[in-house]
Amino acid sequence: MDAYALEFDANSEWLDLKGSRFESCTFRNVTWTARDLRGARFEDCDFHDCDLSNVKTTGLGFQEVRFEGCKLLGVKFELCNPLGLSFQLSGCNLTASSFHALDLRRVKFEKCNAQDVDFTKVRAERVCFNEVDLKGALFEQTNLKGADFTSAEHWRIDPNENALQNAKFRKKELSGLLEFWRLDII
Repeated sequence: MDAYALEFDANSEWLDLKGSRFESCTFRNVTWTARDLRGARFEDCDFHDCDLSNVKTTGLGFQEVRFEGCKLLGVKFELCNPLGLSFQLSGCNLTASSFHALDLRRVKFEKCNAQDVDFTKVRAERVCFNEVDLKGALFEQTNLKGADFTSAEHWRIDPNENALQNAKFRKKELSGLLEFWRLDII
């Protein structure tokens, strides 16, 4: 399926989406839970209140895509096509998703639930985690140079395992960095 500048909603019928191409399309209340999106490509598309939980992502392309209020539970973003990968996530639930070893410098996170998300070996220089709940998120060998955590919450980051030069944190939230050293802070 190929589509240009079309709008889709909960009533839209979907057959095989594998290898489909969508450009400048809008999706509202679409449910694609566990659908096969391998090799599909979305360019300059908007997703509003959609459910893409557990979709198959091998070779999936996201270029200049915006997700607002979407469920993206258990999505393995690291299997997506990394070429031109860029998207914005606002008000989304990313619980148990994985960005393992991806370059996220062109990704924006705002008001998301990113609990138990894997950020291992990710390049996230200057990424702003704006009002993102990172409870249980995994940061190991992650490049967070210049990243902004000032409005993020529940994060735990080991400074010995991650590059944190010039990263921004709130003073009152520094326990997320210090707990790995088992200090008794009073």
